[in-house]
Amino acid sequence: MKAAILSILSIVLVVVLIIGNIHWNIREDSPLSPIHDTPVSQEKSSNPESYFSLDYYMGFAKSWPEQAQQVLEAKLSDKKVFHILLVGSDAIGDQKIGLVTPLKEALASKYDQYVTVDSIVYEGTTSDYVSDEAYEALIDKKPDMVIFEPFLLHDNNVVNISTTLTNINEVMKETKESLPDVTFVLMPAHPLYDASLYPMQVSDLEKYAEAEEIPYWNHWEAWPDRKDEKVQDYYKELDGDKSIANEQGFEVWSEYLADKLISQ
Repeated sequence: MKAAILSILSIVLVVVLIIGNIHWNIREDSPLSPIHDTPVSQEKSSNPESYFSLDYYMGFAKSWPEQAQQVLEAKLSDKKVFHILLVGSDAIGDQKIGLVTPLKEALASKYDQYVTVDSIVYEGTTSDYVSDEAYEALIDKKPDMVIFEPFLLHDNNVVNISTTLTNINEVMKETKESLPDVTFVLMPAHPLYDASLYPMQVSDLEKYAEAEEIPYWNHWEAWPDRKDEKVQDYYKELDGDKSIANEQGFEVWSEYLADKLISQ
């Protein structure tokens, strides 16, 4: 009797195992199965290539210059990186406080690893920059887009604005001979309270950009008016009649650039 019961239990166990195995295989083979070994969010982070969307990334670049958009699309199609380079005087700041660090964070949050930004700071005038052929360092970085603050505060009262514009043209010409697909964007340094000559130079820069069909990003429109005393709260005076944006100023400036580079 005991042996018979054990035999029956063994048969029942075998049947249960067979039915269970068949049921499991059906669930695994079904494309509608709700079972996931790894959450979707973890799958995306571990294999981002499988979720790559050209339209998704290009949607953020709607405010870019047309040529830069074309290069970005080509690079994204080949899963290559688009490089942005900030070039300017110490007015653009450094890694600790300046434009490049907040822009890196903003770009990475939208473009992932496909758009990078770096910076080059030059301590001199545009005439020094050209005579030193310092643009070679720019070319060596092989940028796809250059956001150029052409040392206007260094040229102020030192280099005539017509010479400044000639120097800017020379820098772009030399760069494009080596990097024909590069896009230049011009922008001024920070505004100064109630200045006289400097705003005229900035105005001439904007007119030059318009005449030459060079993109010009006027971040001054995000600052307090230059004739409003409040603008002094956005930069600090340094020795030798120099000045630089403070934390508040760089925040305004970098947010303006981020809005240009990331359309929402």
